Amino acid sequence: MTKKRDKSIIFGLIALGVFAMAMVLTIIGMSQTMKAIDETAISHSPDAILASAGVSDQEDVFLSVMYFDQRSDECVNIYDPTLNEALSKRQFGWSNCEYYNKAVEKGLVDYNLGKDYLPVAKGGELTPNKGMNDLTRWFDEVEGKSANYIGNLKLDYKAAGAEFSFYKSQFYPLDEVEFSQGDVVNEDGHNHLFTMNFVVPFTVLKSGNESFEITADDDTFVFVGDKLAIDMGGIHEATTGRFMINEQGEVYASTQDEGLAYAGITLDDSDGSMVRIFHADRDADASVFKIKFSGMNLGITDAKLANRKGEGLQIAYDPTDPTYVAPLGESMIVKPDNTKGLVIMATIEGVLVMALAVFTAFSIKGLLKNKTNK
Repeated sequence: MTKKRDKSIIFGLIALGVFAMAMVLTIIGMSQTMKAIDETAISHSPDAILASAGVSDQEDVFLSVMYFDQRSDECVNIYDPTLNEALSKRQFGWSNCEYYNKAVEKGLVDYNLGKDYLPVAKGGELTPNKGMNDLTRWFDEVEGKSANYIGNLKLDYKAAGAEFSFYKSQFYPLDEVEFSQGDVVNEDGHNHLFTMNFVVPFTVLKSGNESFEITADDDTFVFVGDKLAIDMGGIHEATTGRFMINEQGEVYASTQDEGLAYAGITLDDSDGSMVRIFHADRDADASVFKIKFSGMNLGITDAKLANRKGEGLQIAYDPTDPTYVAPLGESMIVKPDNTKGLVIMATIEGVLVMALAVFTAFSIKGLLKNKTNK
């Protein structure tokens, strides 16, 4: 019996040592897991979920847009000095005249928006931009030159990344209107010549994850608040511009393949701001239009009937009144629970520590009992 007790004590001591070592290692692992939870909780995630009134993944969100259909201007012989004045007034429909410069030209509009919330023209050096010292017909009706229409852009929403996006490789929103029917730009069945502007209100988060990207051919100007962030003027191929907002509320922007640079814009508060987008399709070659908001808390109404079509949600803005923003729905950006897996691991480790503690306690009890019996 003594030998059996001795063996039992030896095995008990071994088990006690194993359990104690396992418990220490598990406690160390649990400590590291808890540290990882803390680090993950304060780190910025590239993913986000928009918790807004009625917004769900893959839901349609509509933007109200003001379009202006434009008539093609008559071709002018640029080599005839008597026609210089007529040339300087040309703006739309250049490819049919076969003598224009096709390139991005910056500086066609002022850095600051005008008092009417519209870009202020400064003129340009390239042939098709010399008439850009007056943008009246671009964003207002001018008899015989332009006519306006209110429409919608349907954005696709994805909760992961809080992405709102729109893309069409053939973007002809005014194909059905009658103003330019019979115009030469419609020979391919599309109405190429138009301008558009729309506004997207958003709450400034300063999360470091807020960004916007736009791809379009021909003049594209994007203002954050009342300052120019993306400047892609002129008649050109599809070109991409982007901006991002850092944790200090500073806006960094780029066009084409340039690196991001400070745009001179700092968003000081979290009350909200505006992204104001102005675009013109001035030529009949192509029309590409793509926008994507990522990680931005856009102003969305909580009423599905806000859309004229009675479906989907609506960006809270009235395109007929640039000073008015509708009341916003209850919206906020929330990060996904990146700590979920770590919390599960910590829980398992905690249970394991408790189990090891129980086993150790029973082992000690058994050893004491054997010593007493001996």
